[in-house]
Amino acid sequence: MSTQWMQIAVVGTILTIGGPVLGAAQSSQTKTDTYTWNGEFVSLDTTAKTMTVKSRVAYQEAISELKHLKAGDRVWIVWSGIHDSSDAVRQVRRSETGRKIDETLVLPAELVSTEAPNQYITIRVKVPESGLSAINTVKPGEWVTVTSRHRPSIDDEAVVAVRPYGARTTTE
Repeated sequence: MSTQWMQIAVVGTILTIGGPVLGAAQSSQTKTDTYTWNGEFVSLDTTAKTMTVKSRVAYQEAISELKHLKAGDRVWIVWSGIHDSSDAVRQVRRSETGRKIDETLVLPAELVSTEAPNQYITIRVKVPESGLSAINTVKPGEWVTVTSRHRPSIDDEAVVAVRPYGARTTTE
């Protein structure tokens, strides 16, 4: 009988000590407040600190939504993908004034244009100072990798980094 109690005590101790350690390790691997997406570089406005980029639209829902929007509209780009990376636009919503973004993979932007049959969308986003210098040699038609924040509190904080596609940095 005492052997059973000893085994229960050992298992209980292991779970008590090991459970939080395992949970913390899993949490640190999966929790991040940013995600990356790629797009074709169109232009850079260093004065306004904005970048214009073209991205692929992957879902019919987004294509349908574009019919109700025009150039210059403030929009929320909802990306497809997983928690920390995306490869295409899943949805385009009209920006909701006064409402905070409470979802992941959502980017506030300005709609610049769409290409028939709306397979691509061109958007303009604010870029941090470090991003401006990182892409000042990128030419139109080349690709960039953009790191954006999940649930940005203001538009100016949505993009945290930009780099030429394929370039690696140690600051991310």
